[in-house]
Amino acid sequence: MKMKMRRSMAALLAGLLMISEPAVSAGVGVSVNAEAASKLGAPKNVKAEADGNDITLTWKKVKGADAYRVYVREPGAASYRTLTTTKKTSVAFKADAAGTYRFRTAALVRTNGSYKTQTKSSAVSVRIKEENMTDRITVNTQSSIRIDADGLIIRIDPYGITGEPHDADIVLITHAHYDHFSPDDISKVSKDGTVFAAPAGMKKELVKEGIASPVLLSPGDTVEIAGIKVETVCAYNSGKMFHPRSNGWLGYIVTVNGKRIYAAGDTDALKELESVKCDVALVPIGGTYTMDYKEAASLVNTIRPEAVIPIHYGSIVGKRSCGDSFAKLVDKDIKVVLKL
Repeated sequence: MKMKMRRSMAALLAGLLMISEPAVSAGVGVSVNAEAASKLGAPKNVKAEADGNDITLTWKKVKGADAYRVYVREPGAASYRTLTTTKKTSVAFKADAAGTYRFRTAALVRTNGSYKTQTKSSAVSVRIKEENMTDRITVNTQSSIRIDADGLIIRIDPYGITGEPHDADIVLITHAHYDHFSPDDISKVSKDGTVFAAPAGMKKELVKEGIASPVLLSPGDTVEIAGIKVETVCAYNSGKMFHPRSNGWLGYIVTVNGKRIYAAGDTDALKELESVKCDVALVPIGGTYTMDYKEAASLVNTIRPEAVIPIHYGSIVGKRSCGDSFAKLVDKDIKVVLKL
């Protein structure tokens, strides 16, 4: 009897030891457990490529990953920050400054309703070069300026235009003289939707040429035209009457990608202009109707842009050699770019 009871107790105990939870396999709506997630490898073939300021980061798909997290360490930063979490295997990023950008990616799995387990890749880097804003600017003659603002084209005082490009989104006129306000050349660069801006005193001239609804401005104004910040600066002669102050004629400062580009118009080296803040300056140097190259160099050395492009010389007034003479007088830490 005692022997039978021992056998029964042993059988009962063995049955209890065999009881366990049913196995659960990963599938739709079921999370991979943390142990399995920890075995995920880091994303491989991670690449960062730059096109201008646009960076594209790509990597190879990780088997078993539910998503990916991307980290970026920007120039001057002490550590990485989370850039984004995505289910894709690529990310687009726009750099806002020059320097080296470093990236890491991580494979993620969803555990208990959130992304917790991750394996980071090694860092990859890409360098964004300092943009040379003067490469966006062309001067075909005199003070005829073209600025490429990421595909939006700004024309200032178009004159002597070859062909009929019809590319201007914005046309800025500094004053009414024929080599700055040339209706024939304006018609060559304008297109449907071109926005025109000019001194307020030029309204009659503009209407006569069929330019409807121009933006009329006075010195000291600030407006936004087609998404571009435009500021106006006085431009006149002191001691000669070619460009009277009373006319309210203009220079312009346009901001492109955070850089301030100053086109002075026809002006002398005025005291008011010494307070101009700009990254690139386009100043007349031909003399007679404007400041000469010596006066222009003195003004530039005062306002201290990163770069300067001399204009208004070498054709109607001012010798071609004025450009080199001007460059010799500008401080060495200011880049002089000759376009004429």
